[in-house]
Amino acid sequence: MNKFKITIDENNFDVTVNVTDHDKATVEVNGISYEVSYESKNTVATTAPRKPAAIPTSTTYKSSAQSTSATSSKTTYIKAPLPGTISAISVKVGSQVKRGDCLLVMEAMKMENNIVASVDGQVKAIHVTAGQSVSQDDPLVDLV
Repeated sequence: MNKFKITIDENNFDVTVNVTDHDKATVEVNGISYEVSYESKNTVATTAPRKPAAIPTSTTYKSSAQSTSATSSKTTYIKAPLPGTISAISVKVGSQVKRGDCLLVMEAMKMENNIVASVDGQVKAIHVTAGQSVSQDDPLVDLV
């Protein structure tokens, strides 16, 4: 487990990274946990603790989304895991999605990050447009 203090555009983030597999990790950013997949370009064999050999070039974030119960449906709110710019939106309002489907792509820290559905459902609302800058915890997509 590695702990970092990261500053992006004068915003501070406490980040904990726990690698669980050769291409998967649990990342906690300011107390919010994400399961991430990454692809490393370099591999270094060592038995001593070390810093990562390479910064991942692509990351998939599974939002620890908040849910609200209603009488007949449950809404899941997908929020921005960190500040960035929306580079592509893969769904439309009304689209059916499965858990793990890519909803949109967000560029942050010079990486493309796939923001994926945390539950099966239907896209109820999209709160962003391509090219839009977002802050951490800004609403991105609502699923029902």
